[in-house]
Amino acid sequence: MDSPQSKGKVYTIKGSSINLLAFLFLIPIFLIFAVPYINLYGYLAFHHGLTSFISIYFLITFPLGIVLHELLHGAVWASFAKEGFKSISFGFNRKAMAPYCHCKEPLQVKHYALGGAAPGLLMGIIPAITAIIIASDWLLIFGIFFTLAASGDIISLWMLRKLDSSVWVSDHPKEIGFYVSSE
Repeated sequence: MDSPQSKGKVYTIKGSSINLLAFLFLIPIFLIFAVPYINLYGYLAFHHGLTSFISIYFLITFPLGIVLHELLHGAVWASFAKEGFKSISFGFNRKAMAPYCHCKEPLQVKHYALGGAAPGLLMGIIPAITAIIIASDWLLIFGIFFTLAASGDIISLWMLRKLDSSVWVSDHPKEIGFYVSSE
């Protein structure tokens, strides 16, 4: 198998850097979602959502949510991959302390980006916005948490921003990121 470097330009970020950036994402995510919620419904409603989310239900929500997050990546990428789910693998990156979904075949940037954005949108941003509209404190914290869980995906999407949507990219097999494919 060719090394990623032989395929073209490599766009990766170290797992430890992702963790630091994810921590820094707390500030803008808090400003975007929590501040409007607190302004509309008060701090006690926000605090209630936080304490109810971090209750015993967190032990169920967290692992199931992480599995769903990775399955969303896989389902979208598989829908564009020639080999479907045969091209998708799942695992755990010990260095980054994070689960992952990997697509083994090249995808066009637009398809790769769609798969990269799906969990953050469907489990993070949309639930958080919905929570603000319907005054659901628990759903707000769920949306904030899973927006933060998608911070690595957000960084990968940022790295894709200057590439033409029809360019072929390959998911990096060992690092967080991708490389421009020669296919």
